Parts: sequence; structure tokens; C-alpha cells
Amino acid sequence: MTAIERPTRPTRPTESPGARYWHRSLHDYAAMIRQGPGGREGRPADPERFTRFGDLPRYPLPPPPRALGALGRCLGPWHAGPGTGGPPPVPAPSAAFYSALLHYSCGVFRTEFGPTARWPYHRAVPSARCFAPVETYLWTPGHDEVPAGVYAYDPAHHTLVLLRAGDFGALLGAALGADIADAVGVLLLSTVFWRTAFRYGAYAYRLCAQESGLVAGNALMVAGALGAQGHLHHQFLDGPLERLTGVARPDESIAAVLALYPGREDDGRPILRSPAPHTEAALSAAIGPVTGRPAPPVTAVRSLGDLVAVDTAARLTGTAAFARLPHAVSPVPRAAGGAAVAGELADCLRRRTSGAPVFHPERRPVPLDAVLGAVGAALAPFVSDAVPDGSAPPVRAHVWAVDVTGAEDGLYEMTEHGLRHLGSVRIADLGLAAPNIHYRTVNAVVFLSVPREQAQAAFGDRGFRVLHHEAGVVAQRLCVLSTVAGLAARVHNGYTARAVADALRLPPGHEPVFQIALGTPGADERYLMPVPEHLPQTHGGSSARKAVPAA
Repeated sequence: MTAIERPTRPTRPTESPGARYWHRSLHDYAAMIRQGPGGREGRPADPERFTRFGDLPRYPLPPPPRALGALGRCLGPWHAGPGTGGPPPVPAPSAAFYSALLHYSCGVFRTEFGPTARWPYHRAVPSARCFAPVETYLWTPGHDEVPAGVYAYDPAHHTLVLLRAGDFGALLGAALGADIADAVGVLLLSTVFWRTAFRYGAYAYRLCAQESGLVAGNALMVAGALGAQGHLHHQFLDGPLERLTGVARPDESIAAVLALYPGREDDGRPILRSPAPHTEAALSAAIGPVTGRPAPPVTAVRSLGDLVAVDTAARLTGTAAFARLPHAVSPVPRAAGGAAVAGELADCLRRRTSGAPVFHPERRPVPLDAVLGAVGAALAPFVSDAVPDGSAPPVRAHVWAVDVTGAEDGLYEMTEHGLRHLGSVRIADLGLAAPNIHYRTVNAVVFLSVPREQAQAAFGDRGFRVLHHEAGVVAQRLCVLSTVAGLAARVHNGYTARAVADALRLPPGHEPVFQIALGTPGADERYLMPVPEHLPQTHGGSSARKAVPAA
């Protein structure tokens, strides 16, 4: 985060918090970081990386499986074809299903050791300095010996923590403005802002929005591989879901919701919008407080005015305000992806890496088909309440080919017909200023851009996180698909947004929101030790998974 781009215009007092944040986080982000607390990891004041849930009842999950299924299946019917294999559709919720889903979506994969080890816990998705601000909650209609209720997932112990017992499916559906009667579960993703904001200040809102999208994209892939279909909901009534989970704002905020359904061989189940309007006030009045959940640690997040303002402005209080982008985006051809979807998902997630702290890839030829396949497959449609049914995500992809066999060096735009060459480009033309990425040894850099003006018009100040989530889904797919070609994928925001937009010839109102460098990982002085498989806790010789005291 070292690029310094001076603002080209003063902030207008009449702008909404979301519009101001779009500008500042993309064009003046270095100043936002300088104005923050400036914390450094590895010191006593570090925020804790895991949430404490006190003495609430715990339900240990069984060990997750070693394999999940073919990548093709996890991307839905657009890439699942003959030979993709995978499990049958999920007929009902089960402890084994949730164990696999939660571990591979947001569990701890590796621990870090070595002379430069600073980021001890690595998960399945990229995270700025491994701060992991995203928390996961689960509603289940009940399975095995785990009662229906709302749970928090404790990734440190691979355990469900009971927050509320009971069937809250109807309430969740009302808050989502959708019929979820046949759901086998609902994941609620939240962000604990201070884990990232203690270092990056108000700029953490963008980093947390990106990571929420990455985790959502990962959960969609894992669910697909397990035979379920996920629906990504950006729009929901914030207040009822906060009360349901005991989330305390502004320290923590619900960011995205994924409803999970049994998979189908056709194009899947669409989002079924509820015709009845619902309001935050009516739903929240029916929900009592969560009892027994400890209060969050005291932090300085309230002093970060830009972060609190944009998160507050993004809240929704009635389902009548739910919207979609006004046009359908043409899907990527079903053939896109090729060999990139030939891997096994669990294996690819274990091999996914952002590379060494200084990303200096080894020089190795990478064929054009490997890059083209990964980018094309990453853009496959998924079910989202932000776009019309069957549409691809509202994300454009451009590729800067540096060392790609079969492609002339330069910039390319990903289209329905493949890559379109835009011409040669220099590093200076792109305004790239990431000192910890050696751009001359990467194979390619992928830029993801989104329609800011359209989202602001459709979703208001919620549009910032909606588009960062949509792009995050694509980014996580790309990070995982790249492992098939033996590539590491480094997400880095060190670029000058205006220079990149000009070089990519983006239309007015579009903004680049992700930069992902691809390259063969080189030598690393750290040792990343895999976390061993979790063992179920037993009591009195029985393997039954019952509530146990807090660890």
C-alpha cells in the first residue's frame, strides 16, 4: 500500500458517504492510511485474530474430508460437464456437510514459522497481512445431534458455538426478502473492522469489503463441490441480522449472506423474491438479545469517521428498497476455462498461495491457455441478488501479459470471444507502485473493474460493498484456478486507479478494484506448516457430538 495518488478534486460536501468513500479509497488511499492509527502486527496491542465466545455451548464438528470434488462442479452447470464428477446433490443438512463447508471456506489451513514469520494464521483466501477480519455465522434447520439454531463458527477449534436455539428460517427469509424454505443452511459473513483498521485506519473498510467477497466466493465454490447451490445476498435488513447473531456495531457488521440449497443438474434454483415487504423495525422487535455472548473488546474504531459513516450509510431498513443492476451482463461462453477447471478443489485450496512477502516469481513460461482458462472460468455466472438471473457478475477483466507463451506482451481485455489485444504498455503507464511485487518476473497481472456509477444509482451507498463483493468472488476463483497451472496469485491494491482506468480504456463511471499478479512462487524463507486434521471430541467413549464446555 505505498502508491500515493493525490486527489484530483476536493471532497464535495453534498456527496453521500458512499460516493466520498469511492473517491478517497481509490484515489487518496495513502492519505487515509497515514491518518489511521498506524498499528503494526506483532506488538502487544495487536487485535486478537479469533473471537471469544465465553461459556456458550459448543458443538465440535467431525474432521473435514481430504477431498471435495472437481473444480468444474464447484463453478456450477456452466462448467460441470462429463467427467467433472463430484458428490450428488445434498439431500439434507448434516454435520459432515457443515464441517467440510466451514473448514474449506474459512478455516485455518497453515501456520507460519521462520525468521520473517509475522502472520501466523493462513486461511483459504488472501487476507491483508492475514488479519482475517471476516467472521462466519451459520443458521441450520437442525441436523444429527445439533439442534436448529444460529451458531458462530470457531475456526481455531473447528467448532460451532450456539448463539440461539430455534428455527429462524422464516425470520431470515423475511430479512433477505426471499423465500428460503428449502434451504439447508444460511451463512452470514461479518467483518470485525478493528482487526484490519488498527493498521490501515478507515481504508480498512475497502480491505474488509474485498475480503468478504473473497470468502463469499470461496464458500460458493466449496458449496458447489459438496453438491449444494449458494445464493449470494448483498441486500438484507441489517438490524434483524445483527440482533440475531449478537453482532455489536460499529465494531462488527454483517457484510453478506449466503443461502444454501440442494444442487440441481439444470441451471439451478433462482432467488425467489418475497412479494411481501418487510421492515427492520418490525422484524427487530420480535428478536430478543443474545444472552451469554461476551462484549467485544474496546477499540478505537469509532474514531474512524469515514469507515463508520460509509458502513452506517449502507444499511437497509426495508426490503422495498432492494434493487438490481439495470441490465443483464452477457455470460462468458461455457467453453471458457478448459484445463483450468480440471483440478480437485480441496487440493487447489491447500496449494493456493499469495507467494512470499516479497513476490518475486521464478521465471517459467506459462501458456496462454492457462491464463485465459483461469480468467474465463472465474467470470462464470453465479446466483446473486445484484444482477438479473443468469447474468455473469458485473465485473470486467483485463490481463497484462508480461511473460505468457503464445501471447504478445501488452494489455488484453477479456471478452465473450476471448482476449482482445489493446496494445503494449509500460509499468509507468499503469501507475503500479507495489515495492513488494517484481513486475518484471510475473507472468501476468489481472485487473478487475466494476461499474461504480451504475451501482451507486441502483444500490446507493451500499453499492461500494456490493461491487467489491462481486469482484471478490471472481478474484477468489481466479486465485484458486491459477493453482492448476502452478501459479501463485498476489492481490495488491498498490496501483494508481486513474492511470489503470485510462490504460484499460474503461468507460466513464467504471473503476478498477482488484489487481492480481500471477507467477510461479519462488524461494521463501518462511515455513508454512499445514494444520493437522481436526479430531472430534468424545465423551465417555461415545463419538456423539454434543454440547461441551468452552475451550
